[in-house]
Parts: sequence; C-alpha cells; structure tokens
Amino acid sequence: MTRLTRRRLLGAGLAMPALVSPLAAMSGFDLRIGVVLPLGGPSRPEEAANLESIAEIARQGAVFGEEEMQRNGALFGHRVTLFTANAPGAEAATRAARRLVALNGVQVLVGGFTADEARALSRVADETGALFLNIASTSDALREDCSAQSFHIEASAAMYLDALAGWYVRAGHRNWVVLYGADAEGQARLDRARQSLGKRHWGAKIAAEVSVFDRDFSDALGAAFRKKPDAVLLLTNWHAQIDFLARYAAEGLTAPVVSFPEAATQTRSYYAAAMAAGRGAGAGHRATLWEPTLDAYGARELNARAAARWGRPMDSTGWAAYQAMKIAFDAAQFSGSTDGRAMATWLARDGSVLDLHKGIGVSFRPWDHQLRQSLYLVSLNPQAGTGRDLASVQDRARLVGELPAIYMPGTDPVERLDQLGDIARRGVCRSEGG
Repeated sequence: MTRLTRRRLLGAGLAMPALVSPLAAMSGFDLRIGVVLPLGGPSRPEEAANLESIAEIARQGAVFGEEEMQRNGALFGHRVTLFTANAPGAEAATRAARRLVALNGVQVLVGGFTADEARALSRVADETGALFLNIASTSDALREDCSAQSFHIEASAAMYLDALAGWYVRAGHRNWVVLYGADAEGQARLDRARQSLGKRHWGAKIAAEVSVFDRDFSDALGAAFRKKPDAVLLLTNWHAQIDFLARYAAEGLTAPVVSFPEAATQTRSYYAAAMAAGRGAGAGHRATLWEPTLDAYGARELNARAAARWGRPMDSTGWAAYQAMKIAFDAAQFSGSTDGRAMATWLARDGSVLDLHKGIGVSFRPWDHQLRQSLYLVSLNPQAGTGRDLASVQDRARLVGELPAIYMPGTDPVERLDQLGDIARRGVCRSEGG
C-alpha cells in the first residue's frame, strides 16, 4: 500500500500535468456526465426544499467545467458532454438519473442537493454501474452507508462541525447553547456537535440543547438569554436560520451565532440576506467549502475565469460542480476507462491524487469515500455595498483562514485531514448489492 506523505501530496498538487504525459497516447474517450438539479418548475417544493438558486449556481459550475474539460480533452482526442436534468425531489431524481443512463449513456451522475436526493442517485449508480459524485448533501448517514459507486465532494456535516468547533473553542468560546431541527438530520447534527464540543476539545461544554420545531424559537431564545453562552450553534435548515437570526437580533442578544453551513447558506446572496435579517448576529464567522477570494494554489486563476464566464463569484456549490467535471475527467484519464466501476475503483485507491486548487493533492478516503480537503473560514462584512456588480458582491465575505491548518510543522496533511469529520473506519465501502 502506497502511503500519501506530505511530500508526495505536495508534489502531486504542484505537478499534476506531469502525470498526464504517460497517458497522452491513449485513444480518445467519450465521457458523458449527467447532472441532476432541483431547478424548479410546477412541481417545485417551497421553502426548505426550494433549492432553485443553489441549483442554478451548480448548473453554471458544471457548464464551466464541461467547457474547460472539453478544451483539455481536445489535446488527447477526448470528448466530454454534459447532460442536465431538472428533477426536484428524490423520486424525480431517480427517474431523471435512470433516463440519463439509459437514453443518454451517461457514465457519471452528479447531484445530491438533499440527503434523499443523494441517496436516490447513489442507488441508481449501484443499479447501473455509473459513478455518482455528491456535490451538495452534507448528511453523515450517506458516508456511513457508503456505496462503492458514490463519492462525496461536498464536505460532511461532521467535517463542518469539527472545523467550526476547533476554531471557536481555540478562540475562547467554551460555553454553548445548541439549537437543532426536529428531524432525523437535526438529531444527527446534534449528535456530532456533542462529539465535537464535548469530546474533541478540552474545556468546551454544552449548556443547553433545544429542539426547534416549525420556526417556534421561544424556547431557543429563552435558553440563549438564561444561559449566557459564549456562542449559539444553529443546526437548523437554511431558511429557518434566516428567521432565527431576525428574532435573535430583535431580542437584543449578542453572543455569536454559529450557523451550520448547508450548501444553500454558502452564497454571497445568502450572506446578504443573513446580515439584513440579523444585523450583527448575521455577520459572524462561517465555514465554507470554497471561497471566491482565495488567492493561492491556482485558485486565483480559477476564480477569475469563473467570474469572467458568469459575472458572479464562484460560490461553493459552483466549485463543487466544476470539480465534479474535473474529477470525472481525471478518473477516466488515469483509469484508462469511462466505465463507472473502473473510475470508482481508481478514485478509491490510496495512490489516486487529484489537484482541485486547494494547495495540495487531495484524495478520497477509502472507508467512506469522503474527499479529504481543507475548509475555509470567512467573516461576513456588514459594511459591504448593496450593489450587484461583481466587486460589491465579492466584498460581502472576507477570507479569514484555512480549516485545519494543514501546514503545521511536523504534521502530515493526510493525517490532519482525516481527523476532520472522520467516522469509524470500516475498511472499504460496500460493493454493489453489499
């Protein structure tokens, strides 16, 4: 088994083009990728399930990725084709994915904007042998019930909570009130928050845990007032977060609110809505999968190309969709096949390293198929302009740092990244039908 040392990862991240040359002589492939998006229409659900705006960001990222992979592939005679399906909800996603495989011959499925949608696409991938790349669902249950054909570009809930807990506790926030949704996902997030705050970080404690049901925040606000916490951890869905911030600010409460970073909360437009709703409470620190102002590792050039293409910053889900196209391209290139099972096998290997503009070569963990990667800490800027021009929109958040600090002397980046959101190691993901 090949060990991914810091030197090997850095070398891979800085010199990925050199890995392509041995495969330059392979015959051109025809890679077909189907992205399943809840873009809307007459059947579009409302509120929490209405993810039309974030789905459009993903569509733009996927189109941008197709254009760049087409240009890269032309050097070797490869063809990359993107097919887009509008399918809000798990049942619609299942039907759309099966059509994409049967009628369009796609070998790769991309999507997963809710846990149910991601699980539906994972099942279709198992049935058909397609490769599935999850770009938006954070559910830890998907990682625990891991399929050999499914891989997660979006960070897990455990990764986000571990990263946030580590930074806030080190900054002196040790006494917490935790608010969570009254559903299975809310309970799962609470369980991980208990582990992140109660076991991983010395001195942190949870003073109160309050379930939030149907936007009734009275108990939550009461706990935040009585317990005088250092911080309030808000684990509800994205639209309830906006309502809570408005109520919290109206009550005059001042402890920082740490909001769970669902994909829909990681956009410049959402940041503006949060700050408008909660004034100071909405302008705290947030964890993100990607940051459009990242200015290193080739990220500057990628962000600039994306902004020039669409006239808006590349928010997290746009980055994930773009990288899904690149990951699929690299998996086909380096495995020598566009067969979904062959690509999945290559991605799951310990020695398979990808350059995704995050500073080091990254890889998928073999036991849960989660992408090992850094996250980013941003601070929202309440003084940002309200204009819609690119500069005003970009100014709504400022990059604070990287989570975790992978370049600490004497540490191995892979070991540090595996401590972020790691779940129990169970060897490798189950095979089809396992």
